[in-house]
Amino acid sequence: MAACKSTSTTAEAAPDTMAATPTIVDVMVVTATVGTVESALEVSGTLTPRSRVAVKPRLPGTIDRILVDIGDAVSAGQTIATIDRREIDAQADAAVAAVAVAKAALAAAEASLANAVLEHERAKNLFEKGALPRQRLDAAQTAHRASVAQRDLANANLAQTDAALRRSKEVQSNANVTSPVTGFIVERNYDAGAMPGDRPIVVVADLRELKLEAGVSELDAGRLRVGMKATVNVQAKPGETFQGQLAAIAPEVDERNRHFKIDVRVPNTGRTLLSGMYATARLIEATSANALLLPKEAVTTRDGKRIVQKVQGDTVTAVEVVEGLSGGGQVHIIKGLSAGDQVFADGRRQLAAGTRVRGVGR
Repeated sequence: MAACKSTSTTAEAAPDTMAATPTIVDVMVVTATVGTVESALEVSGTLTPRSRVAVKPRLPGTIDRILVDIGDAVSAGQTIATIDRREIDAQADAAVAAVAVAKAALAAAEASLANAVLEHERAKNLFEKGALPRQRLDAAQTAHRASVAQRDLANANLAQTDAALRRSKEVQSNANVTSPVTGFIVERNYDAGAMPGDRPIVVVADLRELKLEAGVSELDAGRLRVGMKATVNVQAKPGETFQGQLAAIAPEVDERNRHFKIDVRVPNTGRTLLSGMYATARLIEATSANALLLPKEAVTTRDGKRIVQKVQGDTVTAVEVVEGLSGGGQVHIIKGLSAGDQVFADGRRQLAAGTRVRGVGR
């Protein structure tokens, strides 16, 4: 009985002598660091020329010469093709001859008028002296008026032929097809001897500056302003970065998708970029230097407040914070933390009250 009693007592005492060991949970933590954060908006799209002009002839006819080919650089006003102008030149020659005839007719009319003026003055003097009947004076006056009318008609004919000559010269100049802009030939549709149809002879694109057009939401459009700097990355040129700026924001929303159209311009003086390349533009709205930074995932909302879960030793405390700029996956913590503080990498993670933790860095 004594032995049994001793065993029972030992069994009952065992639980009291075993101390409860608290569970320690490993959690991923991040450290608040000081750095620079940029608030930016990213848009993407296809690069297109600043201007792209289809060049068509003003006159119907056969192409006499094509002076450019795809890839050639052209200047505004440069002749790129000519239309067969033999018939046009013949019409211009006829207009020149018509002007000469009109000038001769005007000279004859002016000579006739001068003679009529003299005859009228002579008849008037003789009539006043009684040496000439009234009928002869009236005839001289009628001849004078007729000569004035002939002179005026000759002047009108000369003006008409001059206009026809100017038109002929204009038609002659239109036989030279010129480039309306400075750029590069990106399309050529005809050869010499062809008669142009609906398609343009060539297409000229100004590649000195490319544009990226994209649509942004109403909220994003309200944050943008013309002149904002943009960092452009092109899929076809990995590792290279190009600088541009926001050139325009549409003042009216597109009813189809409720987006505002924006235009980002990228200088292309070295022709490094090509029309049609896919690009992404990062529009920098604001920059904050010497900012206390945390990954965005470390901050969460609880009970209407923005908080982080701060780790001190092996305990966790929910700390309310005030945020500033965010960008590039980071957020500026204005209030609530200090540099070097460690917080849960995933702010949404929750642990039971009293749980002990061990912070594990990324």
